[in-house]
Amino acid sequence: MAATDAESIHQKKAPRILGVFWAFYSVSVVMVSLRLYIRARMLRNIGLDDYIIVAAMVMVTSYTILTTVAVVLGYGSHTSVLMEKGGMDLVEHILVLNYTNFALGIMSFTTPKLAVAALLNRIMNPSRFHRTWLWILTGSVFVASTICIIVLFTMCNPPQALWKIHLMSEGATCRSTTILTGYAIFTGVLSAVVDLYLAIYPTVVLLRLQMSVKKKLALCAALGLGAVACAMAIVKCLQLPSLYNTADSTYATADLVIWTSIESNIIIMASCIPTLGPIYEMTRGKRSWSSHERYESGKWRSYTDRPTKKSASKNREDDDILMTTNIGTTRSGSQESILNSDQLRNEAYVTGKIHRTDQIKIEYGERLQRGGSEVT
Repeated sequence: MAATDAESIHQKKAPRILGVFWAFYSVSVVMVSLRLYIRARMLRNIGLDDYIIVAAMVMVTSYTILTTVAVVLGYGSHTSVLMEKGGMDLVEHILVLNYTNFALGIMSFTTPKLAVAALLNRIMNPSRFHRTWLWILTGSVFVASTICIIVLFTMCNPPQALWKIHLMSEGATCRSTTILTGYAIFTGVLSAVVDLYLAIYPTVVLLRLQMSVKKKLALCAALGLGAVACAMAIVKCLQLPSLYNTADSTYATADLVIWTSIESNIIIMASCIPTLGPIYEMTRGKRSWSSHERYESGKWRSYTDRPTKKSASKNREDDDILMTTNIGTTRSGSQESILNSDQLRNEAYVTGKIHRTDQIKIEYGERLQRGGSEVT
């Protein structure tokens, strides 16, 4: 028994929790900051997807900070060890933080999906039906997640008995954890399916466009990282049965909390990567400000205003398509193709859309006809 107690004392998941949380959170902060810098400062084109991603970052930030506080108090250690260390009060303080964290974690991986839907509607220009369908899918996850939070905090009567363990001995009652776990698994599976769809949809559209394989692969990789979030959601679902272990929840649910953080941050990163094209070009020294323009003396000036060599122009055009921030598409029969309209051409420098410019050069001269006459 003493050996078991000694083993329990040394079993701590705190270092792993803090390491994973802050590593992924730091990357998300950098990517969201770059995204907002590009949209607000360089392109001056803030959209609904940017506002939603800011809201998602507020959720993830709260989730990360609150988890850190819980870990400092002892979360990640066995409940029996915490009882010996600080008694029932310490355990109850950790539990109230933990259950609040569950709610924040659920919204942390749900809210970014709305941002992805807004981004796809903005850059893929889908049909009205598909636009509505994207909102229905992501909205269904949001509704299901909200219901999951309600189920969590109505498990016990009174609700405080969820974290105030001593109330159970005073007549409080709680429903079976099977209800919460089952619904949480349903929400997790739905989340994974939607993540996969949000990754497949732009890939299918891009593969139908007439561009080189290199360009297609680059764009598919940038817009299809939701598949990674889907994989993380599946792994997280495998951790949900830990909710059954209410006797040692401070230790048993640690992996669930970790994978929830990973999933949330991966979705945020996936939604930001397609918007970072100008930063990619700046690091390569090909652009001063954005994929299509630079800011000079307080005014926007197009790169096409200055002469360039044909080869350099072609390479620059390829980079514009590879690392774009906005893809305009339209229906052409059963195909979706890159827009080639006056409206797109006029708006391209503002929004950063892919556009094509056709230049036609007509040459004429004099030709000598038989009989000595000249025809122009």
